[in-house]
Amino acid sequence: MILTRRNLIRLAGAAVAPWSVIRAFAASNFWDTKDPDSWTSDEIAKLLKISPWAKEVVGERRAPIRSSSNDTGMPRSNPTGRPSRNNPMGTNRNSTRMPKSSPGSSATNYKGTVVWESAKVIRAAEKLPLPEGFDGQYVLSVTGIPLAKSSSKSAMDAVRQVSMLQVKNRDPLEAAAVQQNTDNGAVYYIGFVREAMPIAKEDKEVIFTTRLGKVLFTAKFSPKEMLYRGELAV
Repeated sequence: MILTRRNLIRLAGAAVAPWSVIRAFAASNFWDTKDPDSWTSDEIAKLLKISPWAKEVVGERRAPIRSSSNDTGMPRSNPTGRPSRNNPMGTNRNSTRMPKSSPGSSATNYKGTVVWESAKVIRAAEKLPLPEGFDGQYVLSVTGIPLAKSSSKSAMDAVRQVSMLQVKNRDPLEAAAVQQNTDNGAVYYIGFVREAMPIAKEDKEVIFTTRLGKVLFTAKFSPKEMLYRGELAV
């Protein structure tokens, strides 16, 4: 495709409101009625943005706010220890005072998209193979979130250890592999061994989680909706 992943996602966001996208999918399911070669760039963008295989994720990081004010309410003695004409209490107006804490906190929001990359319908849309090293795995991608500041082995391993996949009412499965691809707008590919967690369309919910620092991101998928030409596509 000529359009990059980032441009396709932007196209979906600019073209139609999320609720309108969901209603459009429910009404038509173009992936079932049209050949992949006839899918438009707008349809592909929607498939990669808001669909049974693509979910928006939002996380928030909070940090305490500290006042920059120098007024602690407690006078400090001037260097001479003697009162001055303008400061009869003996304090130095130019002395530095310790800042004090202020109630409240500042919040930084992060917003991205999680796509179930190993699904046959997504592969048909992207027309490209998955990166090497993900054989026999469910592969999900995360776009738009700065999960790691580098693509070093240690950075990717840190992302892997905090990335989980869980079928409802079962123990979570830790990711087996993580790769970063910057060719398509900083996409993180996260893989989970299929044999370790079989998924069926009868399963009520599959939950993907990962962390950025102390910020938790969660994407929930419904297998009964992830059907492509009548078959579960994961």
